[in-house]
Amino acid sequence: MRIVFALLLLTILSCSSSKKGGLEPQMQTIELHYIAWACDCANWATQEDIAENPHNYGDSLAMNCIFVEPANSSLALPDSLHYPRDVIRFTGQFYREMGFPKNYHSFQDPEPARVFRYTSYVVVRSNCKDYKDLE
Repeated sequence: MRIVFALLLLTILSCSSSKKGGLEPQMQTIELHYIAWACDCANWATQEDIAENPHNYGDSLAMNCIFVEPANSSLALPDSLHYPRDVIRFTGQFYREMGFPKNYHSFQDPEPARVFRYTSYVVVRSNCKDYKDLE
């Protein structure tokens, strides 16, 4: 019975989001563009990464994409901010290691990516009509 409990505990700990390591010490502000991939992959990229990988040969752009994670649930992005070419300026910190955002769930098997934990954001451009009507 102890072996079963130990294995269960090990499994739970190995699946936790803490695998991303701690946060990097420096706060930064980054401007990210939303990319609508046909998977549950990381889908935010900097303009520099987009410019350097315009054709995504060998998944070169996809491999540079970032997951974003709100510091708390009140900062979660609304559904109206997940449209192609949306641009958002996030302020926060990267995790030291690649992984997945907190509370991330997928039935697919996406690759881990860098995760940016943000404490604030500003919408630079939204391509959702409903969001534009709110401005």
